[in-house]
This record gives sequence, C-alpha cells and structure tokens, in this order.
Amino acid sequence: MRTLRYSRHILILQQFTKMLSQSGAIQVEEIRHPCTKWHVRESRYTFKNSTSGIFVVDTPSFHTDYDFYAKNVMTSWLKSRFTKKCRSGILFFHALAKDPRDLDVLMQRHLDTFATIFPKESTVPSCVYVVPTGNSADLERGQRLSELESVVETSYPNGGRNWHVSAFPGVFQGQTEMAWSAALLLLKDIVETQANEYPGTRRITFKYIPPKIPNGHPGLKDFTDLLFERFKEETTDCSLDAKIILGRVARDLTPTSHPGHVSALIACADLLSERFEKEKSKADLDEVVALRRTAWSSLPPHDPRRQETLVALDICLHKRFKREESVTDLQEIITLRRTTVECTSPPDRCKPLVHLANALHERFQVLRLKSDLEEAIELANDAMALNLPHHPDRALARECLARCLATKLAKGVTRVTDTSYHHSSDVRVIMDIFSEIVADIPPRLLHTPTGTLCGRDAQLSHFLNSPEFTELCLLKSPSEIREKLSFFFRFTMLSHRWGVGEPLLRDIEGKSIYDLEGAGGLAKLQQFCHLSLTHSFSWAWSDTCCIDKDSSAELQEAIGSMFSWYHRSSLTIVYLADVADTGSLADSVWFKRGWTLQELLASKTVLFYTQDWSPYVNSDVTNHKIDPALLEELCKATQISQRHLRKFDPGMEDSRSRLCWASHRHTTRPEDMAYSLFGIFKVQLPILYGETAEDALGRLLAEVISRSGDVSVLDWVGKQSSFNSCFPANLIPYQTHHTRPIPSGPAKRKGLDLEKARKLYSDLARLPLARCVHRRIVLPSIIHPVTAVSVKVSSASPPRYTYQIRASRLSPLEVTLSAKLDEGAGKYVLVRPWHPRSLRPWNGSDDDAIWNLLEQLERPFNALLLERLLHNEYKRIACDCTITACVQDPAGISDGQVLTLEVV
Repeated sequence: MRTLRYSRHILILQQFTKMLSQSGAIQVEEIRHPCTKWHVRESRYTFKNSTSGIFVVDTPSFHTDYDFYAKNVMTSWLKSRFTKKCRSGILFFHALAKDPRDLDVLMQRHLDTFATIFPKESTVPSCVYVVPTGNSADLERGQRLSELESVVETSYPNGGRNWHVSAFPGVFQGQTEMAWSAALLLLKDIVETQANEYPGTRRITFKYIPPKIPNGHPGLKDFTDLLFERFKEETTDCSLDAKIILGRVARDLTPTSHPGHVSALIACADLLSERFEKEKSKADLDEVVALRRTAWSSLPPHDPRRQETLVALDICLHKRFKREESVTDLQEIITLRRTTVECTSPPDRCKPLVHLANALHERFQVLRLKSDLEEAIELANDAMALNLPHHPDRALARECLARCLATKLAKGVTRVTDTSYHHSSDVRVIMDIFSEIVADIPPRLLHTPTGTLCGRDAQLSHFLNSPEFTELCLLKSPSEIREKLSFFFRFTMLSHRWGVGEPLLRDIEGKSIYDLEGAGGLAKLQQFCHLSLTHSFSWAWSDTCCIDKDSSAELQEAIGSMFSWYHRSSLTIVYLADVADTGSLADSVWFKRGWTLQELLASKTVLFYTQDWSPYVNSDVTNHKIDPALLEELCKATQISQRHLRKFDPGMEDSRSRLCWASHRHTTRPEDMAYSLFGIFKVQLPILYGETAEDALGRLLAEVISRSGDVSVLDWVGKQSSFNSCFPANLIPYQTHHTRPIPSGPAKRKGLDLEKARKLYSDLARLPLARCVHRRIVLPSIIHPVTAVSVKVSSASPPRYTYQIRASRLSPLEVTLSAKLDEGAGKYVLVRPWHPRSLRPWNGSDDDAIWNLLEQLERPFNALLLERLLHNEYKRIACDCTITACVQDPAGISDGQVLTLEVV
C-alpha cells in the first residue's frame, strides 16, 4: 500500500493504518528498516491464534516516472523481507479535491511505475484499489467520483502485468469500517490470486479457506464476519455508510451455498433500510428490495425466517410503491400477500386478509379494475367474520371494508363498467398475460417513437394508453390476447462492438435520445432506434444503456438472461462499424469479440449493416441468416456450420465444437470470455467479476463435464489451468479441431476371449459419467500403466524432452513435453477417458454390441498422461503434442483395466 508525495496523503495512510489497528482480533507491531537515507515504514498485523498476518507498507514516493532512489529502496526492502515470490496489492489514495486527469496526479503513470518497480523475483502486485478520500462537504463530489470511475475504467497496466485496477466503492474519511473494507477487498484478491498461482505458499500471506471447504475453519470470511458483527453493534459516531460498505464485503465473501448467505443478505438490507429512513435514497430502497427478495427466495419453505423475510420484503415494496406508484411493485405485493394468506392457518388470517384487501383496493385506484374492488370487499367481509365484535383485528377489517365501500359508492366510480370496460373480467386476464410476457423480455427497453428509456411501469403505461389495450378489452380468448400482447411488445436487439462515447443508463435516463447531441456511441444508438422504428418495432434494447451496470444484481441477471433475450427478440441488428462495403464481412472485429458469438447464435432473425447504416446485402431479404450467399460468408468467418447458424439449440451437445467456435475470440475483461458462453451451454452460474480467467473457464468446464460427461473437452494440447490439471488455462487449445477415431475394419474374432470381452463390456457399462466436484475430476477410464520411460532427445533452453514411453497393452510411443519425467515404471499411466454412452445396447444374447466395442478399442485413441500422486490422486502432465496411442495386440484388448480416477 503506498501514498503520493503530498503530505496530506501520508497523513491519510497513517490514519488508515491506525484504523486497522483498532480491532481486538489483531496484534500490531511497527518496524522501520533503513534503506539508504530513506525509510520504509512497515506495520505487521498478526491475527490472534494464527501465524498468518498482513504487511502494510508506506513506501517512498514514486512521483516521478522512474525515480532511481525509490526503485532501489523498494527493491532492497522487498528482497530483505521476502525470500519467496508472493502476491501483493496496492491501495492508491486519491483526494477528491484533485481532478484525476491532472498532470500533477496522472494516475496511470503512477500505476505503470508500480508495475515496473516491483521486482518479479520477490513480489508482484495482483490488484489495485483506488480509494477516494475527502470531506463530505467537498464541492462537486459526485462529479469527481464520476471522473475518477472513468479514469479507473481505462487504467490498465503496461508490460503485460497480470493485475487489474478498480475503484473502491466508498470514500475514506477516517472510519475504521471503511479502512477494513478496503483492506479486506484487497486481501481477497491477493489471497485468491496467490492461492491459484502458488498453492504451496498459501499460508505465507493468509490462511485462506476456499468457499467449498466445510465450515468451521478460520479464514477470510470468518474474520470479515467477526469485524462486521463488532462494528454493526457500535453506537459511537462511526459512519453508517462505512458499516454498509463492510456489510457488502461480508455479503460478497459469503458463497450462495453457505448457511450464512441469507443472514448476510438480511444484515446488509437492514443497514440499507436504516440509511433509507434517514436519507430517502431511491438507490438504497431499490437495493433493499433486491436483497430481501433474494433472501426470501433462497429460504426453504419451512425455514422459520421465511415469513419474517416475506413481511420485510412486503414493507419495503410498499414504501417504494408509495414513492413511485409502481404498478409492478403493487403486483408483487399482492402476490406476496396471497402467499401469506395461504400459509396462515384460518383462525389467524384476519390481518393477512385485510392487508391483501388493502393492496387490491390500491390497485383498483390505479388501474380501475372493478374485479379488484369487488375482491377487496369480499376479503374484508371474510376478515370481519373471523373475529368477535370487540377484537382489535375486527376493527381493522371494518375500517378496510368501510374504505372499499366508500370507493364503490363514490360518484362516477360505478361507470367504470359501462363503456370503457365492458368485460372487466377479461381485463384481469390481460394484466396476468401482460405480467407473463414482460417477465421474459428485458426490464428496460427504449421506446423508439419517443426515444425514451422505459422500465416496467413505463412499459405498462404505454400499453394501457394504447389503442391495442382498448381492443384487447373486447376479446375473450386468452390465446388471442396473448398473441396481440406479444406483437405489441416485439423488440429489437443491437449487436455491435463497443466504441468511443457509448451512452450509459445515467446519460439518457429521463431524456429522449433524439434530443441529445453527440457523435460516436450516441449517434449509433440514435440510428439503431430510428432503424428499429422504420422496421415497425416500438421497442429496442442496447447493452450500453439498458442495464444498470452499477447494480451487481441487475448485471448478474442481465448476463444470465442475455441469450434468451436475443433468442426472443424479433430482430437483431448487427452494426459493423469497420465494414464499408460488401465482401469484407469476415474482416470485421465483430467476429473476434466474445459476446457477439452468442448474439449471432441466439438470434433467429439478423440483419447486418455497414458503417454508414446501409444494408450489407442490397436485397429484400428480411433475414440475412437465410440468404445463401451471406450464409456462406458467415460460415467461413465463424467456422460454424449452416445448420447451427440457421437454428441453434443451446446446451451440451458437441461441447468441444462450441469451445472451438469461441477459441478465436476475446473480451476486454478476460473472465468475460467464459461468461459469454454460459448461454450457449445453457448454464446458470454466478458472475464473479474479479476472479481469474482460469477460474471462470474452469467453473464453466466443470459444469459442462458434470452435466454431460463429455470427455472430449479434455482433448487439448497447451498450457494447463490452475483450476484443474485436465483443463486448459484458456480457450486457445480448442482452436485445434477434435480428432475423431480412425475407423477400422471388423474385429478379428479368432483368438479373442469372448467371456473376457463380455466382462469388459459390463465393467464399462457400470462406469459413472465423468464429473467435476470441488475442482476434482472424477474420470472413468481404461488405464494402461507405464512400464518404462526413457529420454531420447533433450534441450536446455527452452527445456524440452522427448521420451519413449512403453505402457501395458500399447505399442511404444514418443511424447515431447517441457516437464522432466522420472525414468522407470510405476509412477505414470496412460488413460483412455471413457463415456458410457459409447456402448451400444446389449441384450445378453446377441453379441454384436460386444464386437462393436472391440472394434472401437482396436482403433488408435488420444491418451492422457497422468502422474500418480499421494492418496490415490492423479495429475495430468501437459504435452506439446497429441498423444496418439495404438493397441499392440488386439488379442489383449479384453484384458483392459477399468477404473474411475480422481484427477486434481
């Protein structure tokens, strides 16, 4: 952690480290090490009952680009303190009074200097958090925070360093909670990076326990919980904002599968509710609603906290409805209250019935549906009948009934059923179908006639005021209503490469995009909406401005729904900003981006437009996916067959081919490469921005192999992942197409032991599907123990070894790799990964399935070289080429050893 040269920043770091020392869970010692004429101030924080600790270092100034003394001082100190390479992190303090773009600050220069000065042989920064500092009374604070976020988003290290820069979500003003929040976020990134890169040195930095290891062990999450519980109960002048930041850290460190996940959500929601009551911030209330909704849906039906959580969600939704008159919120409140009535025993239903009646009365006042008012009156009467005259709940029911009757008797109300609403029962059907339809489309859409961004309430408002709504009120058939409602809410999707000046949600909210002036991204958005309107679509969606990227919950939902949104869209407009004319489609960067793959595959109807917004193909074709000439171009540009381009089904079928399609693409954030494939494989996994790209890809491949058992994803050559030795570090190895087994003639039956072959068939049929559990692959295999290893050729730089390997029942083969093998036998095995679905059914009397199996096993196959470890575990050894193994003697095929191995 470091400071700038300014004395104010040095005081801030001293204050920050003082705040860290105020927890009873740690012991502090300060040491000063002389290095030339400067000093490095080091504070070590040791956790009680643990040998683990944190170093907080106040370094010399790196104000100049390459300060010679600063570099020597820092290098000397690092070498004196660390004998093994480890990861570190940086807290970069930035005063909000300063413009982050000023030459005096020049954040990018400082961060690049850090990346250069930290020597690779001792410690390497893995992450940087830019911490804003300043008084709450600073002028233009909001603008400064926005400027800082923009600068941070464009800050990337030079020299190929593998670390990322992000803005800390808070302003440090001396609060202990804020100090610990920043430190914990930094520690989380450091620990995860070091645990992945150097598993043997985990304890040097922190006693980190991964989320999936059973509870009860000390770790980063446990310490965070301890701090949060302590500061949550403080009644001193500590900042509520700082408590909320720490609460969010505790929540984010609690996996969804952890028993304490719901408690962390509720605790965070309670703090935000407290701040909302003081400040009345819409953002706080929205987050409270999202947290309580997630908590309630995560609790099992019989959990005692479920009803209490439902009531809390009801209360915060009602507060938002009173502020914003959101019909969508009111619909959810009614659904929750119906659930409460159903879950409450009849003698205790008076209050739940009254609350439901009140909600229906409120909806009547908004939508004027007679059926709502009639149901509210009926429910109030039912509540009245449940209690004796002097019971206090009966008085509540009586007051509710009086309000509903007063509304019914008010002048003009009864006319609601005379003209505009001839079929009020159908209106309720319309609203129910409306709720079903909009649940499957993006929550925010651009209204192309007006150019305004519309959430659910605005979408409903446009619908209720449209001629289509009046027409639907005259229909009785639900299928006709559904058809016309679906037509009303047809929408287009934009597929493009992000460029300069893309408008975000906050830039266009509450405005018409047609009234805004600008070029670049704004002009592109305007053209997209105008083009959608000319194609007769009233709704349009763009990933630039239709997602609140400041909301992690909304971003997670959007990424998880993206494939289905493109699939449900009526038209996807692809804008190729770098294509000027026909014939250069494949040269566009659009075909090199990760996210555009699922956009192309998911969309049923696609039109391509060039940089001047003219159609790529000048024809009357309404879908370029069915134009023969263009389809041929798409096949060449994507290496995807016409069958998949015309109609793609997400899922696990032919998993390796899908990985091959994506292997030539890339994303701005490395972990996005895996996230962009979730829809293609039809998986729902958490989006964990900040994790390594290897972990993101590893989680995806683990899900693919666990759900499909498809061992073809293990067929690759290249760098292996820290997630599991059987997985590649990235998608590049999948650029090589999967090699199919070479067909062979019928198995020669002479000399083969049919009884052994039947037993082998039975053994293979009983094997489970391959799966990955807690980063360990359970791999069903036919194994060939290595009997001899001898080196044939070796080179020192780079280290390369060519070995001849002899294995049981296989012909001798040669492999080239960078790892040095122990010569001899017993340590290695060659395995043929097995998928039980490769077997043809066998009825016990006809041996055709047995002979078909023997034919398969006679063919050459791609083998994996595994090293035997302790505790009956195995680790894959990555090779520089495919290991093609051939059976030595067909007569020995039936002697194959069948085992299920555990590979780490």
